Amino acid sequence: MKVIYVGLDSKKRKCLIEKEPNIIVLLFDKWDDYNYKTTFPTDCRINGESVEIDAIKILIEGQMASFAYLDGLVAQGWDGAFPIPDTIYISTPTSLSFYEQLEGHLGLDKAINVAQTLHDASYQAKIKEDEDALRLVMTDGFNKSLQRERGAKKAYLDGWKLFGRKKIFIGNLTFQFRSSKGGYLPLDLRFESNSPLPHDINVLIGPNGVGKSQFLHQLIKNWLQLDPDNTDDIGFTERPNLNQVVVVSYSPFELFPVDTDDDKQRRDHDVYKYFGLRGRKKTLTDSKRGSNKVTLSRDFPRVNAAQSLLNCLADDQKFGGIKEWSKKVKTVEKVLGLAIDFEYAAVVVSASNDISKFFTDIKWIDEPFVDGKGTIEDVDIVEQRYIPIASDRINELKTQTLRKHIQDREGVVFLKGGKPVHLSSGQRLFSYIVINILGAIRRNSLILVDEPELFLHQSLEIAFVRMLKSILASYGSKALVATHSLVIVREIPRDCVHVFEDTKDGIVIKTPPFETFGGDVQRISSYVFGDKSLSKPYEEWVSQQLKEFGSAEGLIEALGDNVNEELIIQINSMDNGLW
Repeated sequence: MKVIYVGLDSKKRKCLIEKEPNIIVLLFDKWDDYNYKTTFPTDCRINGESVEIDAIKILIEGQMASFAYLDGLVAQGWDGAFPIPDTIYISTPTSLSFYEQLEGHLGLDKAINVAQTLHDASYQAKIKEDEDALRLVMTDGFNKSLQRERGAKKAYLDGWKLFGRKKIFIGNLTFQFRSSKGGYLPLDLRFESNSPLPHDINVLIGPNGVGKSQFLHQLIKNWLQLDPDNTDDIGFTERPNLNQVVVVSYSPFELFPVDTDDDKQRRDHDVYKYFGLRGRKKTLTDSKRGSNKVTLSRDFPRVNAAQSLLNCLADDQKFGGIKEWSKKVKTVEKVLGLAIDFEYAAVVVSASNDISKFFTDIKWIDEPFVDGKGTIEDVDIVEQRYIPIASDRINELKTQTLRKHIQDREGVVFLKGGKPVHLSSGQRLFSYIVINILGAIRRNSLILVDEPELFLHQSLEIAFVRMLKSILASYGSKALVATHSLVIVREIPRDCVHVFEDTKDGIVIKTPPFETFGGDVQRISSYVFGDKSLSKPYEEWVSQQLKEFGSAEGLIEALGDNVNEELIIQINSMDNGLW
């Protein structure tokens, strides 16, 4: 496969794309990484069809601006075809999907051939152990430009595994954080084990005020850190093998970053995704200019879900050629089908739209939409159409056209028999969580979920864990859940349960001394929350009744059939001073 630099020469670009069925064209970009300019956007054709791949970063020895060096060679007669003649250089894609796409469409051997042509840093340094590459990966240019962003770091960390046909996975991670009572503590996230028990999910649990959410905030802040020279004591003890961090929190009081839009120093905004009740909303200021102020609104979960469903569609269209790609829309249908009885998940467009423009070919339309009525702001009744986003019509839908016309404040509508399905508030939140995670997730992601039990019934808490395990397994990803839910903890092995406890010596983190997976909820509760030291309202009532009736026998006789075996045991124990 040819790789050719054209820079700003649009005529050459057009000619090459029309002539060559398999080609990667490198374009011009002046993006600055600490005075290094190494980024090249790409235009890729495989078998004559356009395939979207990420940008590539190329570091040339002794050069700060790679494009200027290449332009100089072109001026001297170079045709732009890689490898660069008589030049020492290395490269890193901005995401490993660059090579995964090539592997999926052309096979691994040809993907490796491209890596060799581009002098991929991971291939050159870790497989060939090339002296020039080993020298360049130790330079400021590599650290501050080629490894500035998270996706490129992971491409260097794991590229050699892809080329060597080795499994890429997230191992155990240790994160050092500042506790709520001062001092630093390490927390070992155990995602790897010889045990057959599932280790994809770790949980943080403990009473309010012990710092569970504070830990998540510090992890996110560290993850978004761009400065390669940062010496903060907070952070991962080793470079984390992660592609991105996704945060899900539907508490109205949380204050996680809603995005990275304020950070103009980065391009890899997809390394962090947030879903919750907060977001940016344009408002009119005194100067009549729009302001993207962060606000709290119940609109955001609906909007996010609708956009995320389209993201699932777009990812299936873009990455369908990647080997072992887990289809997102099909996963939405499978996972949500366990909790909701529906046939199609759909987005809403106005009834005034010409329905044919949402499809690649009108002849493929088979019941493409359902007419109906909906609400905006719970007041205005409007005519609308539901466009099913279904796994059996992935390539028949025009994603970008749908994005332009979608009424995303209506959220995702679930259809059965051509009519919207009524959902409980818990089912609605469950659908938001599933669709948003799937819309954002990449391979090797870390999903952070803060208090998922807030609006979920216990049956949906179990469905939540089952859903999360299924999605994580499909995308080689892991999750960290901060919770008070004993139902969730019971689904997690003990070595993945991190109990935060406030002691006279400060915050400590413990692992239960007994197996929590499939364990007794009361036993877990007693260990985590110290229930034995707390007086429950019904125990206060029993104590008062024992005083009135004078004995356990008298109280039990008075209760008659209105007492269970457990309470009989407790009444006798309390009467004998054993409780």
